[in-house]
Amino acid sequence: MARLDLVTTILPGLSGVAGAAADRQVLRFRVNIDAVPDTQWDESLAGFSDCSLEQSAAYSRRRWGSGHDSHLVLRDGERPVAMARVATFQAPVVGRGIAFVKFGPVWRSRTGDADVAVYRRMLAELGAEYCGRRGMLLTIQPRPNPTIQPIEEAALGDHGFVLRRPMASPDRFFVDLGLSAEEQRGSLGQKWRYNLKKAESAGVTVDLVEGGTGFEAFARMHREMVARKNAAESDPVGLLPWLHDRLPPELRPAVVIARHDGEPVAGAIVGTFGDTAYYLYGASREGALKVNAGFALHWWIVGWLSAGGARWYDLGGAPESSMLRQFKSGLTGRRGQVLPQLGERDFWARADQRIVADMLFRLRESAQALRRKTGL
Repeated sequence: MARLDLVTTILPGLSGVAGAAADRQVLRFRVNIDAVPDTQWDESLAGFSDCSLEQSAAYSRRRWGSGHDSHLVLRDGERPVAMARVATFQAPVVGRGIAFVKFGPVWRSRTGDADVAVYRRMLAELGAEYCGRRGMLLTIQPRPNPTIQPIEEAALGDHGFVLRRPMASPDRFFVDLGLSAEEQRGSLGQKWRYNLKKAESAGVTVDLVEGGTGFEAFARMHREMVARKNAAESDPVGLLPWLHDRLPPELRPAVVIARHDGEPVAGAIVGTFGDTAYYLYGASREGALKVNAGFALHWWIVGWLSAGGARWYDLGGAPESSMLRQFKSGLTGRRGQVLPQLGERDFWARADQRIVADMLFRLRESAQALRRKTGL
């Protein structure tokens, strides 16, 4: 469907819509806009295989603030079949801006087969609401997934979304959790296996630490690491207790701590969202490298996640020619996948939407460059 057709074919259904919250009926589907309470949103989100932290109300409400946090639900009858949490940003005076969907929309139910027609319908509804009704440019950064990414990429292209800001380091590392322990160990890079053996010989132990005690232990290590490296503290680890208290139990991040001689030396925050577990944050003390604590930590996490039923362990990305990349590549191994991540894809109905959004994106890039340069 051409870009203009996508919006104009949906706009007739918008007549009579007023205010921030609205419903409309489109064919067999019903659309809710900014009308779902946060608790209900996150309970519904947990029912999707492609849910993510970024698409939760608990995270987006604190990350973006109420004035920038919007959402849209596509329902078949009363059942939500697709959902999107949208961060909105407007340029002063002109009233145009960006509607940004990160790692969404979600559309693959845990209980049924994935219907790509639902995803395509959701793209049309997002275009109608945020481009047609609100006059914004719509940006989607799809959730990385080795199986589903090609399907979403094709649908985005068919609906007129354009890749305009490719990622500088696109590779994302996925550990295949469907392997047996023996297969997983055999998949590891040779050097990774060697360092894991050294960690095991050094007596590094790993376990889950529940609740506030775990978050406090991790936060202490994280602060020490930031101070030791003289780095900017950009990870929002202070959100962790907030998320733990507000997310449904199946979406709450877990704290995993590695110890040597009984003392914490490394830690990770891991969240399982649908079919994928995510390495969210990491921290270490100065002695961690000496005993290869990171290797023992992540090997334990892989075993724990495999037993829990997740399909993939998403390690995130890493810059080229870095030690972090070598570490993630070795853990991903021969049987995992290194997936080039889709960048941000844009859809607009009019040229002025693109022009204003490009100005806002340039401001974002300038702010990011300044933070990298100054460490602030």
